[in-house]
Amino acid sequence: MTLDNGRLPIKVDVNRSLHNRLDAREFAAAAMTGYYTALWRHDASTIATGNFRALSARPSRRAEIITMLNARTLAEFEAVERAAQGHGAYTGSAATTSFGLPSVTVSANLSRVLDITINARWAASTQPSYIAYDIIECANQIREQRPCFHEEGSWAHRSDDDLEHELQEYKTYLTRNSQ
Repeated sequence: MTLDNGRLPIKVDVNRSLHNRLDAREFAAAAMTGYYTALWRHDASTIATGNFRALSARPSRRAEIITMLNARTLAEFEAVERAAQGHGAYTGSAATTSFGLPSVTVSANLSRVLDITINARWAASTQPSYIAYDIIECANQIREQRPCFHEEGSWAHRSDDDLEHELQEYKTYLTRNSQ
C-alpha cells in the first residue's frame, strides 16, 4: 500500500494468491496490517527526526479560520470546525454487493484511516484486484469529504485579529440565516 500526504491509500497491491493464503474473514485485518505498514513507511523519516509535531494533521489556527470563512453553509462551517478540532469522521463505501452490503468500507479521521471493513462473503468470490480497487474508491470518497485547509485566497492578507473578528461575524451570519 502507498499513501498520499493525507495518509490515505493511493495504491494498493493485493497478492493474486490471497485466497490461498487467508480466509476471506481475515482480509480486513490483513488490509489494516498493510495500512499500518504503509503508514510507518510514510512517516518513518519524520519520526526519525523527532519532529512529532510535523505528524499532526491539525491545521494552524489561521488555516482553520480561512477555511471556515470560505464555507458556504452553517453545516459546512461546523464540519470544518469539527475536523480542525480532531472530531471529523469520514466514511467511504464501495458498491453494494449482491449480499446487500458494501464490498468495502473505509473509515478515517483527518489524520489517518481508522478501519477497513471487507465483506467476507463478497471477498471470498471476487478477484483480489477488485478488493484493491474498492479500497482506493473508498479513500477517494474520503478525500472528497475531508476539508482542505489552506492559508491562501482573499483572506490571506488579513491579520490574525481581523480573521478572528470576521470569523465571529460570519458564524453569527450563518447561524441567523440557517433558522
